[in-house]
Amino acid sequence: MKRIIVIAVVMLLPLSSAFEIREWDRHVYYRNITLYAPAVAQAENGSYFGVLTEINVTMMNGSGNVFVITSPLTQLDMQGSARLAVDVAGMITGIDTGKYDFLFQVKADSPIVGGPSAGATMCIAAICLLEGMAANDGIIMTGMINPDGSIGPVGGILEKGEAAGKAGMKYFLIPEGQSIEYKIVEEKSGWLTFYRRVPVNVSEELYNKYGLIVKEVEDINDALVYFTNYSFEEEKLNKTIITAEYYREIMQPLAYEILQEANESYMDAQKAFNSAHIPIGSWLYNPKAIVANSLDNAEKMLNDAHIAYKNAFYYYSISKAFQSKINSLFVKYACFYYNGTSIQQIYDNVSKAVEKAVEAAKKAEITGIVSLQCVGAAQQRAFEAKGYLNQSAQRSLDYLYYLAYAMERSNTVYWWLNLSKNFNESYYVNETWVKAMAEKYYDYAQNIFSYANILSEETGYSGQFVKKAGDLLDEAFKHKEEYPAASLFNSLESIANSNLAIEMIGVSENEIYSKINRTSQMVSYAIEKARNMSIEPIMAVSYAEFGRSLENDDAVAALTYYKYAYMIANMLCLAKGYKVKKEIHKSNMEWGGEANNGNQNLEINWPIVTVLAFVIGLIAGVAAGRAWKGRNSEENITEEEEGIE
Repeated sequence: MKRIIVIAVVMLLPLSSAFEIREWDRHVYYRNITLYAPAVAQAENGSYFGVLTEINVTMMNGSGNVFVITSPLTQLDMQGSARLAVDVAGMITGIDTGKYDFLFQVKADSPIVGGPSAGATMCIAAICLLEGMAANDGIIMTGMINPDGSIGPVGGILEKGEAAGKAGMKYFLIPEGQSIEYKIVEEKSGWLTFYRRVPVNVSEELYNKYGLIVKEVEDINDALVYFTNYSFEEEKLNKTIITAEYYREIMQPLAYEILQEANESYMDAQKAFNSAHIPIGSWLYNPKAIVANSLDNAEKMLNDAHIAYKNAFYYYSISKAFQSKINSLFVKYACFYYNGTSIQQIYDNVSKAVEKAVEAAKKAEITGIVSLQCVGAAQQRAFEAKGYLNQSAQRSLDYLYYLAYAMERSNTVYWWLNLSKNFNESYYVNETWVKAMAEKYYDYAQNIFSYANILSEETGYSGQFVKKAGDLLDEAFKHKEEYPAASLFNSLESIANSNLAIEMIGVSENEIYSKINRTSQMVSYAIEKARNMSIEPIMAVSYAEFGRSLENDDAVAALTYYKYAYMIANMLCLAKGYKVKKEIHKSNMEWGGEANNGNQNLEINWPIVTVLAFVIGLIAGVAAGRAWKGRNSEENITEEEEGIE
């Protein structure tokens, strides 16, 4: 026993030097601002009432941390809302928020319900701090902040407006389309009591009672005008995404080639079906009808592919031809099976093809932005093929369909790998760079997914987007080390779905088309920006084209493809170092407001600073301790290095 104790003590001794106290100098600069946001609190009797929350935000030179302190405690979504608010503020201003740390202190007299409705106000505060601007203290706002800068719907508008009116606010900004609220009115008729849901015009109600002017705002730029009388030029183009002529010249023959393959595959499937002896089965399960239906689908998709080709939607044409080939191959596999070929023989053939495709995708070299896109897409498709190969099914025909999908998907691996040969590389990258990008976007995908998941659970909305985002996040993690390109694009797609999960909360079917219009304009801008930097965003253009072709048939799918296209184009621009501070313009809007909260944006709030300095000190201390061995001398951070720009 003594030996064991001695050994344990000896083993612990070396660790004592691992946590030495280090000391260094650092110049820290602060900006601070306080805004107010209305919230909803719950009384003891279960009723709801409006309260004002004080949001005090301090920004200092740092490394991109976002801290939230709430009093009293709020739900978890407040942390995610603050982080997203800072991210959007960086996107709007063009300022790298990774150079700063933010501390949000949220105070309310009563425990408030939820946290996302303060997101838009938090974003305004972050923008004001980044730009060094004051904000009008007669303005108050409620609304979620969405990743694209739009302001999302919230509840309790009337209760929040009551709180704003009683506090003497002049303007109450609310999300677009929420000027009408509904309340339950009790009516008695004799001994009977009736409850009716009646509409209330929020603008009229609050103006008549308090003189409070209610304004709807679509996005954070609209709100910024009211708070500061300034706005940024929006990154949207009111024109259709134009596929560059050289892009068309490359894609047209590729689309024609796959169309010919799809034609031949369909003709072969038709012949095989006509000569096969497929059983009819029963009305519960009719193999012949199932196979015949797939043959019909192959023909329909082939026709769609031809129409898309004639309209110069080449990527959409290729995708439809691919779907036609899957159905045709399934018909052939089913015919082989019923003519005596075993499923094992078919599986062995597909398995070899899939493994070969995975190996080709693995060996593919990434030398620049173009090959990054093509290799990433090829790797994604290789793993998708492998996933279908390993699918299980109770019925033979279901399994044969999975095998057909795996085979055709493995063929698209080579299509993407060969595509990169048609474009010139304009920006060169190496494996280290790709891994760093994969890690960076995976971390962000994790954060935004966590926030989306919390909001989805609280509201009951967007479950399908959250599930998709989670699955893609799992794939990104799985391939992060060995296949970083695939991981990067899985993370981007996960972010797109998480963003949609947040943005689609409370959105009606009619409002989806407004979202599509906004997102397609953002994609147009991002693609044009990339091209101005000599980058051809192949994947972004392809997905944007696919989204445009789906607008009339599947609005949600169209929006998803647009969002993914935007994420890709934007990533490519940032990858090349695109980070330019955007110009801010004085608004011409006449509304009588002035940014009159004094010099609050430059004030040092010492209690907040003390807390922030302590938290930052802990993090910096850990980081410094880890890096200390590699340092030859104490590092002094100079004013030029750390001053707030």
